[in-house]
Amino acid sequence: MVPAVRPTIDTILFDLDGTLTDSGAGIVRSVRYALEAVGMPATDDDDLLWCVGPPLRENIARLLPGAESTLVERAIDHYRERYDRTGYLENKVYDGIHDVLATLGREHRLILTTAKMLDVAETVLDAFELRRHFVGVYGSHRDGTFSDKRELLAHVIETHRLSSATTALVGDREHDMIAARYHRMTAIGAGYGYGSRAELINAGAHVICETPREIVSAIEALRTSHD
Repeated sequence: MVPAVRPTIDTILFDLDGTLTDSGAGIVRSVRYALEAVGMPATDDDDLLWCVGPPLRENIARLLPGAESTLVERAIDHYRERYDRTGYLENKVYDGIHDVLATLGREHRLILTTAKMLDVAETVLDAFELRRHFVGVYGSHRDGTFSDKRELLAHVIETHRLSSATTALVGDREHDMIAARYHRMTAIGAGYGYGSRAELINAGAHVICETPREIVSAIEALRTSHD
């Protein structure tokens, strides 16, 4: 149910993986490459789909339980080697996303906020002609800074002087919903992405959109509820 007591939304923060692009193939293949490169058995692709969305270092540490930090860092380097060379090109923009961003961008500030490394996010946006829709792009740094989405959003709020009450975040995983609710933003779940409906609801989504085009309707509903 869309909240009925919030002011009109003027800024929308978008996640990238699983929200704007279907990035599963490139991420999963790069994870498998990283695991094999450090001599660890790789599981089936379907068993790695949970890696789409959470921070890379968190994923690799989970896949290498008990491993020394040097091994984790080696695996991360191997992941980046493949993803930066090939994996990012295996993205597919979800149907309707360009139209959704163009429509929303006419009346709202759009900002990209992703746990993906900033330089890689910029590369993906440029490769798929998405960059023009955003007034700002924010991601994590190679040292792990801003890999926690709550920390990243705090930085974006300060940089753009956002009001949480007039800001919405669209994302497909629990990390997105938790961060949005932490900062008292409207949390919009991208139900077509990699997080289940139950995951999004349990993490506090105010509304869940089953297609990209429903995001426009959700934002419109937030606006008309205050007219």
